[in-house]
Amino acid sequence: IEEAPSPAVAPQLRARMGEVAVAAVKAIGYEGAGTLEFLLDKSGAFYFMEMNTRLQVEHPVTEAITGLDLVELQLRVAGGEPLPVKQEDVCFDGHAIEVRLCSEDAAHDFMPQSGRMMLWRMPEGIRVEHALQSGSEIPPFYDSMIAKVISHGVTRDEARGRLISGLEQVEAFGVTTNQGFLISCLRHPVFAKGEATTAFIGSHRDELLSPSTDAAQEAAFAALLIYVSNPHAPPWRTGRSLAATFPLATRFSVGGKVHEFEVVRERDGGYVASRNGDAHRFEIEALEGGSIRFRRDGVMQSARFLRRNDKLHFLHRGVTLAVRDLTLAAPESAAASGGDGKVRAAMNGRVVAVLVKPGEKVAAGQPVMTLEAMKMEHVHTAGVAGTVSSIDVAEGEQVTTGKIVVEIEAAA
Repeated sequence: IEEAPSPAVAPQLRARMGEVAVAAVKAIGYEGAGTLEFLLDKSGAFYFMEMNTRLQVEHPVTEAITGLDLVELQLRVAGGEPLPVKQEDVCFDGHAIEVRLCSEDAAHDFMPQSGRMMLWRMPEGIRVEHALQSGSEIPPFYDSMIAKVISHGVTRDEARGRLISGLEQVEAFGVTTNQGFLISCLRHPVFAKGEATTAFIGSHRDELLSPSTDAAQEAAFAALLIYVSNPHAPPWRTGRSLAATFPLATRFSVGGKVHEFEVVRERDGGYVASRNGDAHRFEIEALEGGSIRFRRDGVMQSARFLRRNDKLHFLHRGVTLAVRDLTLAAPESAAASGGDGKVRAAMNGRVVAVLVKPGEKVAAGQPVMTLEAMKMEHVHTAGVAGTVSSIDVAEGEQVTTGKIVVEIEAAA
């Protein structure tokens, strides 16, 4: 998350930083667009960290509060033209905040994600920079950022609110993103007060990663969506029904956790999803084209969803969830957790280190392989204790998600 102007930088401090930046680029004779970065401590002292001889990812927040097109200006300077503005002409208007939407799984140590984005729809009325469309493939070779979403408001809180609203409308189905994590950060009281530092995520990680919605209610809603989106389900229609319906058993997984519900449509037109005596009632107002509007506890809500065979993706209250319908699936085997002795690649990536050799004895949880994807490394560990029987990849090899990389013969 980047913003301008910084809540931690007063006008006097900004002027001092600017003087240092100008002196630095004059000293080296630099000409063109560039970005100097400083670290600020609690006392107000700042320290030079690095200079990037280019515009950086966060340049839109500067553009938003100054009204300047930095890309145009750097092209004009490169073409030998003088800058059309002077420093004293630059003034700030309001506040801007930008987030980097990344293909990564925040709940699993921000592991990079790749694959096909089945549905990609960005919000209107807010600046979004991206180059994707529905069906685009997210490769494992580059940085995980897939879009930038930028808001501008008269005040910081207005910009923050607009950005949260925009993120809640992002439809990215097929590849896990950090959408929900970004919303959690923007909503957090510490960030809202402008007090976030470089220690923000480390200090509040559990709060930021905990779901902002009721898990039981979201699971019940997933059961409802599986029921109504089933191609063999009776078509939805408003009003009462004279026909009696029977509960339909539904089994599905969300985030690796399996849920079992019974869903039934009542004669008054409402739907009830229940398990272990806990019932959740829904009244559907509209259901069309991947969009649903419904009432729960008297509150009108809406969601977007996409179903492809046994996979269901939905966006509800700014949280995107992927659901797998297991109702007709065979029981999962121990292979899913590596309990069969086979270590599988958790993502598409490049093997950067093989940490064991054939014949070597390993303990459960011992690192055996390191994969790299999107500038991040992920260490794979043994699921069981035993002896390495086979190394199925070589350093430098590109592997796909699920490929067996190491085989271990479990200890007797």
